[in-house]
Amino acid sequence: MTEPQPDRALNFRRPLPDLYRSGDLDRLSERGRGELLTLGVTRMIDLRNRVEREIDPPPFLGRTEYLNLPLLPYRNRALNAATAEARSNADHYRASLDYAANQIMTVLGAILDAPPGPVLVHCHAGKDRTRLIVALCLELSGVPPERIADDYAASEPELATLYEAARARRTPEAWSKLEPFVAPRPEDVLAALAHLDTNWGGVGPYLTTHGFSSNEQAALAARLLPPPLSEF
Repeated sequence: MTEPQPDRALNFRRPLPDLYRSGDLDRLSERGRGELLTLGVTRMIDLRNRVEREIDPPPFLGRTEYLNLPLLPYRNRALNAATAEARSNADHYRASLDYAANQIMTVLGAILDAPPGPVLVHCHAGKDRTRLIVALCLELSGVPPERIADDYAASEPELATLYEAARARRTPEAWSKLEPFVAPRPEDVLAALAHLDTNWGGVGPYLTTHGFSSNEQAALAARLLPPPLSEF
């Protein structure tokens, strides 16, 4: 869905009527922060850890809309081992699904429990952690896989300048280690969803197994896809 961009927003878009996704909000100008608030966002979920917050402080800290829920658990040995062995973003997503399930349920619960109105989810670039949460929300909302993949691929032009600057700050050797994880390849997010199909029987059973009930899943889909005003 197209949406006016708050000034200096990074990787900002609206994949569902009541769901926005974005990169770090610290990049917004003062005008952009005001423009974001005029969208009526009732909850802003920051998926970054507290170290990242110290580097790029959240501009809406202290507002009732802001909530910090780091997606990746700290010092989780199994997740750290799987991350060290990752050779693609798909590997990272599968590791997060397997070893950060409790954090994922907490984030989905915070979206479900938010006051009426749009919810915004963001991390640093809005590409990986944000993507995983958004992919689950899209799947629950009945969005077909090809559209989920298209939304993921849309991050590439949005982040070109960010990654070009990151490349300039690193040695060729250091960049070569990061480069496989830079491009948002549609097959990576589809591999994550396929992982749930293969190992859990789909997104629904995966969420149910980890405490997010089928009733909550239906409520979350309804919350993100409110009926048009004409239906009232």
